Amino acid sequence: MFGMTTRSRGREQQQSSRSKSARNKLDGSGERLPSEGYGKRKKTKLDGISRRVSSERSSKKGKSRQDWLEKKAKKINRGEEEDDGSCSSAVSSPLREPYMPDGTELSKPIDSAISDKYRDMQEEYYAKIARQMKMPTLFPHTPPNCLVNDPTLLHIREPARKVVLCAAQFVVGLSSSIDGEPLAWCSGFWMDLDSEKRTGTVVTTAHLICTKWASPDAWLCKDEYASDVKVTVHLRGGAVAKGCLLYHQKHYNLAFFRVKMDPSIQLPSYSDKVECAQDIFELGRDESAKLVIHHGRVEYSNPNIYERYHHMRIQGSHRDREYDNGGPVIDLDGKVVGMIDSCPEGSFIPSSVLLKCFHLWRNFGRIRRPHLGLKFSAISLLNPVQVEDILIEHKINEGLIVEEVSAGSPAERCGIRVGDVVECFDGKCVSTSVELENMLLSIVVNSGDGLNSDLDVEIQVYFPRRYLRRIKILTVNISEDGEFVARELV
Repeated sequence: MFGMTTRSRGREQQQSSRSKSARNKLDGSGERLPSEGYGKRKKTKLDGISRRVSSERSSKKGKSRQDWLEKKAKKINRGEEEDDGSCSSAVSSPLREPYMPDGTELSKPIDSAISDKYRDMQEEYYAKIARQMKMPTLFPHTPPNCLVNDPTLLHIREPARKVVLCAAQFVVGLSSSIDGEPLAWCSGFWMDLDSEKRTGTVVTTAHLICTKWASPDAWLCKDEYASDVKVTVHLRGGAVAKGCLLYHQKHYNLAFFRVKMDPSIQLPSYSDKVECAQDIFELGRDESAKLVIHHGRVEYSNPNIYERYHHMRIQGSHRDREYDNGGPVIDLDGKVVGMIDSCPEGSFIPSSVLLKCFHLWRNFGRIRRPHLGLKFSAISLLNPVQVEDILIEHKINEGLIVEEVSAGSPAERCGIRVGDVVECFDGKCVSTSVELENMLLSIVVNSGDGLNSDLDVEIQVYFPRRYLRRIKILTVNISEDGEFVARELV
């Protein structure tokens, strides 16, 4: 009733021949056919097909086998797979748009049977197109990313593709909600696996469970968090799993979740060495669990007055951090060098800090650090003109300049003021705030978390107002809370 070209008819005849062969032989299907029965059999013909029958029961089995063969042949024709995952060697039928038979006069009423059949075939045709376009080999609507659209990355594009695809195995997306209302979307990555319990641990930013951002100043500790939020982990390929909150740390904005997982999950490897201007890639997953990729370079710079001083900067084009916050930062070897923290925008927590946090949480179930009550900026990261002025006037070119002293803190009580320079911490020279953060965490790591809430630390301070250098002993508080630093208002 619905014709095709001569070439098309020839192809249809060939396809029909293949289908019959598939029905009779199912070559290469690799599947066991239904039993033909047992005992003595004699040959007979039913609908042109030779088969053995010996009894009424055998006849029923033969009919069942015929039905199975017919269904199998239809699946082969459509290129579909069986429910048990087997794959046929027969090719799928070609996709052709239906058309009205030759000689149909559109000016006259068309027979309803023809019209209905034509409409049904059109619906089936467009349904097949829709299914076909869902194949990843044909799906054209992948989000743009720097490894496709950025011509400046041509020199590293191929090695970067390989390491990004390898690292993508441990990248997940996470969404949170309260009472059915969406709260946040972040990314994260696997950090631990328990093969016996078939669970894994995902680390991400605590922004996922933050219910209130009260101030841009992280040192005021006004953000509010909820531990009872519903968290869904979005895995590669679109699978989802429930995330159970294990712990969150307010100072570093870290959150750890237990997730049911596949034992084949790959864990990341880490590098705690990050060089200035080093090429890095920020990874995450969007709401469709598609990989999000951004390129940048590591930038050494001082934190602003509102941000924690354990952050490092990412220099790169402006990008939307809606999805990759909490995701890994990797180098060209595919190793994790940090975790994205978009508050402030364009920053990440380096692996040197992350690994110490992981160690403390794994071994002690919490992450504590000494609170100095001070904010800093590094002399070595200032404008060279200013560094030269400091060098000429005070004969120093390294150390941490005190930017703010918390009111009533031990540092204030021992005479430390804004503009003073901390040169050494526990006998070791310090040149950047990230170095200082690693020193603070190392105290807790090396002590085995057996420290009291108060600890005496030794710092060497240069006082530029008096051109003096002195050793001071600070009694600092060790806590897992966020460090509070605020000057007294007069």
